[in-house]
Amino acid sequence: MVLPSEVTKASGLKVALKELGIRPEEVIGIGDAENDQAFLRLCGFSVAVANALPAVKATADSVMDHPSGTGVTELLRRWLAGDLSAVREGAVQ
Repeated sequence: MVLPSEVTKASGLKVALKELGIRPEEVIGIGDAENDQAFLRLCGFSVAVANALPAVKATADSVMDHPSGTGVTELLRRWLAGDLSAVREGAVQ
């Protein structure tokens, strides 16, 4: 992927949130690699899938038990069931 250096997942999220009128603290982000780190720091609740890089897991608010898409499904099921016990005050609930 070739993009200008100032174009990242985080910069795209900032633009989208401004247009939608949503605060970053109200966002759940999920990722697995280096290019997700700035994006995840911006989110109110950050999640790493099981096969994420160690650095991503170390800074995430929660780490799923399953990898890749299955980890995303796990996150969605937990969220819909109200089982995100690690959610910080003021973040998405």
